[in-house]
Amino acid sequence: MSAIRAISSTMAEIARVQINEDTNQVDSHLSVIRSWLVECNLQCGPIDDQFLMAFLRGCKFSLEKAKKKIVLFHNIRSELPQIVQNRDPVNLEVLRVIRMGVAVPLPKTEKMSDPKIFLIRVGQFNVSQCTFADVMKVGTMINDILMRDDDQMVICGMTLIIDLQGVTRNHLMHFEMNFLKKVAILSQDASPLRMQGIHILNPPPGLQTAMSIFNSLLSEKNQSKRIFVHGRDLPSLYKHFPPTLLPKEYGGTLGSVDDFVHEWEMKMVENRTYLLEMASISATQKSPIIVENAGIKNVSAFGFEGSFRKLNFD
Repeated sequence: MSAIRAISSTMAEIARVQINEDTNQVDSHLSVIRSWLVECNLQCGPIDDQFLMAFLRGCKFSLEKAKKKIVLFHNIRSELPQIVQNRDPVNLEVLRVIRMGVAVPLPKTEKMSDPKIFLIRVGQFNVSQCTFADVMKVGTMINDILMRDDDQMVICGMTLIIDLQGVTRNHLMHFEMNFLKKVAILSQDASPLRMQGIHILNPPPGLQTAMSIFNSLLSEKNQSKRIFVHGRDLPSLYKHFPPTLLPKEYGGTLGSVDDFVHEWEMKMVENRTYLLEMASISATQKSPIIVENAGIKNVSAFGFEGSFRKLNFD
């Protein structure tokens, strides 16, 4: 019998409708993935049933898609040690980046079936104190906890609010293209957390090139249907997210962003052992049996050929 955290009957119905979850098939699906992991030699400590369930849910219970995503999850993390290693949340350098509050999940949605909201404040990235890799490290630490603990985010996905207030050319100097491509794979293609939309606030003038690079990582469909640019117009943002879901810095009725940053600092410290264990998940070698059993061909140095050419949203 699988060791999966129980969800409410309402969430179970949402999972059935949105991601094809059949409670009668969960144990058999997990058994297949478990056997495949043993054959591929991808077993390691933090991989438990709840971890695997996140990938099954993120792939709408397609076994083959789940296998591919798990392989990519291992492979790309091995390519990005500067992001997935040295992630102790009580380390002073890591703690300093956590307290910048560049990325923080917001706690509420209007309906249980809505995607959870993730706020990203790029301008909070202090380029004199850390690197872009350091910022992404903290984001990955948060994601590792979310994919284990947040059933609504795993089942219903996430939507991003990206605030570009305060972004300068100094920030852009840190966004090296090859590194961005790997990060795009790590954050999207290799993650079981499904992206449902992106909302951009306060794009600075004169950064059209950066926006073009960002858009180039997205499919044409996602550029036209899932990307919303609100400029400095909060009422435009409220059409998608009412003030009851937003922090006070965005005219909302929730607490300050700093409150949520502090909550997540405490949560990462509480999950210190888990985060350090998750640093061990990587592919020590890209074995042919892994590729064959995942149904994948043409593995490149960064995972799969063309993985970052277009980031497809669910």
